[in-house]
Amino acid sequence: MPERSLLSRILPSSFIGAAPLSPRTPRAGLLAALIGTMFVVTACTEEFQGGAGCPFLCPQQQAPFVDTIINAIDLDTTLGPYPLLGLSNGVLLASRGDTLETHVVVRFDNLPTTFNPNNLSAQAPITTVDSAVLRFFVDTTGSKAGGAFTVEVFNVDTTNADSSSVVLRTLFRPDRKLGEVVIPAGALKDSLRVPVANAFIERQIARAGRVRLGVRIVNTANVQLRLGAIAGGEGEPRLSFDPTTDTLYRPIDVVPRTAFTGNEDDDVLRLSYTVYALTIRGSAPVPPGTVSVGAWPSRRAYFRFAIPRAIVESSTVVRAELLLTQRPSFSVSRGDSVGVQPFIGISTSAVSDLYLATSLAANGLLAGVDAVRFVPQDSGQRAINIVSVVRGWSTLNPSVTRFVALRINDEGTFGGEIRFHDLSAPAAQRPRLRITYLPRTDFAIP
Repeated sequence: MPERSLLSRILPSSFIGAAPLSPRTPRAGLLAALIGTMFVVTACTEEFQGGAGCPFLCPQQQAPFVDTIINAIDLDTTLGPYPLLGLSNGVLLASRGDTLETHVVVRFDNLPTTFNPNNLSAQAPITTVDSAVLRFFVDTTGSKAGGAFTVEVFNVDTTNADSSSVVLRTLFRPDRKLGEVVIPAGALKDSLRVPVANAFIERQIARAGRVRLGVRIVNTANVQLRLGAIAGGEGEPRLSFDPTTDTLYRPIDVVPRTAFTGNEDDDVLRLSYTVYALTIRGSAPVPPGTVSVGAWPSRRAYFRFAIPRAIVESSTVVRAELLLTQRPSFSVSRGDSVGVQPFIGISTSAVSDLYLATSLAANGLLAGVDAVRFVPQDSGQRAINIVSVVRGWSTLNPSVTRFVALRINDEGTFGGEIRFHDLSAPAAQRPRLRITYLPRTDFAIP
């Protein structure tokens, strides 16, 4: 009986079931039964690590990866213009023939009237101005010139509404011209200095007045200059002049400032019109059946997603790509490329204004989404990796709108445009989502 008691503790009932073991059972048979039991236990352990071979202790068999392309975008559109005036780190001064032309306006509404002679404590009035120049910092990485060109500067101050583009266009005329500089082919540097009439600056200081200057490019070749613009930054323009004809004095630098009567405390308005680009000839309208990124004034493409909850919340996403079919654009020279950066929606459905929602979007770099470079004149299918974004959607409040917006790098200082087919295109060309995911499985005992 001791032997039977031992077996009843080790072997399943199926082994000791209907035919009870006799005390006379040979020891060899008992040993064989024990060895068989060990094989059963070992087999179950191996299947537990690898799949669903053991129905008592092991999980169900793991489902395979699902790789599919789905129509997960229920809204796409083009929004603009971007950025708002004054919110760009730079400003575009361009002359590209029939495709793009911009001028730049800089306001100096606070002119100094005194200077410190020989570093003495007493101030002396400024009665003479010499060597006046308007100086810009040039981002040479985003600037190019197809040959020699001329930069002209004009007095664009007026008692009329000088924030109106219609009015400002009329002020770039010969009787208001204050100076010019010729830049030879291949001589573009990281700074641009345009002489300004000394007598004009001197007269404005004597009147305790202001100086508002307009700048344009005159040439027969394509030129685009990315100029420093942000107020208060190291790259903002300067109006520089000597307060006397004595060259021993250090020049005075005046930084851009502006004000609006009745709106003195409106910081946004003041920032918008301190240094800004005036569009003379912008990009063509967005063609039908197209979403556009970039151009001038700059646009953003908006894509709202409606992915089945079973995929987002009940699976492990290992790949997610926004598939877009590019259409050719001739906004830049052949071979030029444009960086496109995804922006990620963070606003709730309570923000119904898509322009505002896109303005509030977060930089995709913060979510691990890299910028992608496109050649505007190319065509065909393109893919933008958004796997980190799709994974993150499962953790967001359901009220947060799931969307991705695309913008070009250097927005507001570059006129390159990328075009894509929109949702009205044939199925193979419309925006879609390519996704690879692993359905989640639970441990189960059948």
